[in-house]
Amino acid sequence: MSRVFVSEGTGAEVYVFADDHCPPHVHARHRGKGWIARVRFSYLTDAVELSSIVPTANAPLRRVVNQILDDIQARRGDCRRSWWTMRQTTCLANQWAVMRPDGHVGLCTGRTRGAKQMLDAGYEPSSGRLEVRFHDGTMVEVTR
Repeated sequence: MSRVFVSEGTGAEVYVFADDHCPPHVHARHRGKGWIARVRFSYLTDAVELSSIVPTANAPLRRVVNQILDDIQARRGDCRRSWWTMRQTTCLANQWAVMRPDGHVGLCTGRTRGAKQMLDAGYEPSSGRLEVRFHDGTMVEVTR
């Protein structure tokens, strides 16, 4: 388990667990209130998304959840570094993506026109650079 940071506005501790599974996510745990929120993030986009809160009987107020999401959004670089350190994967292997005209890589739900399948993606924690390799041999670097 690796503590990423403490949400000062909510008192929740944000962790990445060593035995976690894809997709990349963190756990925000409030020991005093007895709840854990799981929040997904991406190496390709700036999006963060609430996945679950357990137990539901102890779920925090919506404003507390929003504060946690804002804190994770602001510290997503730290979340990415911790996930990479613990898991050594971006969880992008074999996903389908398209190269947008602006140079960004966009995920697809499956094989669609213009989409290519990613072989893997390596992450450089110090720079935030993502190197995506596709099955067709092409490669693209994305700085986040």
